[in-house]
Amino acid sequence: MDTINEHIAARDYIELVNFCEDLELQLALTPNSSITPEDFYGPFLLGYLVQQDLPSARFLWKRLPDNIKGNSKELKAIWDVGVALWQREYENVYSIINSQTWNPTIAPLLEQLSENLRERMFSLISEAYSSIIIDDVIKFVGLSREKVLEVAEERGWDIDLSNNILQPKKTVIDTPQSTSLSNFSQLTDLVIHLEKS
Repeated sequence: MDTINEHIAARDYIELVNFCEDLELQLALTPNSSITPEDFYGPFLLGYLVQQDLPSARFLWKRLPDNIKGNSKELKAIWDVGVALWQREYENVYSIINSQTWNPTIAPLLEQLSENLRERMFSLISEAYSSIIIDDVIKFVGLSREKVLEVAEERGWDIDLSNNILQPKKTVIDTPQSTSLSNFSQLTDLVIHLEKS
């Protein structure tokens, strides 16, 4: 379990999932009673959720033995987070995460999941809305009104408190264009192809 904790501490969620997948196969061949479901399946399931790999998380849940699902309230709560993500009930995601005290091994994963989801929601809001009611943003990001207004101000959004509306600014991502020889080669091939046609 030290390896799982190391991957979590390093925020290396891809390696966490890879390790857990390998360990799951090993445990299928040679069961180990010293590994508890919370120590293994909790981080495994959350590793998928942090990476937004909902289908893999769902398949993991389906293949878990019923006795493990039924005996672990914490594992069930983690899956409830997954279900809320799957159904896009983001307010419930934050509510479930904040509703209980979590095992110290998985608490950092839940914090990361919340941060990732929150950042993704702010980005999606800025892309999808020209104006949005502040209360809707609160539901999407799971923050207090004051914190939402603070983040909106940091992002340069227009704030209209009299109408309870935020006007997001689209996020501009500067992606440098590569001008390598392979790009010129591809362009040359395309021009030759077009001239032959």
